[in-house]
Amino acid sequence: MARNRILVPEAKGKLDKFKMEVARDMAIEYKELQNNSSPETISKKIGTFGNIGGEMVKRMIAEQEKKLID
Repeated sequence: MARNRILVPEAKGKLDKFKMEVARDMAIEYKELQNNSSPETISKKIGTFGNIGGEMVKRMIAEQEKKLID
């Protein structure tokens, strides 16, 4: 079950930026993405996909695993 809250409030901006990057990489095209709407608005619009959060987690885990190896 998702908590839908940021554990480190100072990270909100970076998480929003990361969310936008993942959405673009997944080729989710909305006018909001092109018009630079707020991440909250975009998140509500594309939240039904549910894949963005999962992809974000996969990428964060992969990055940490890479750091452990290096």
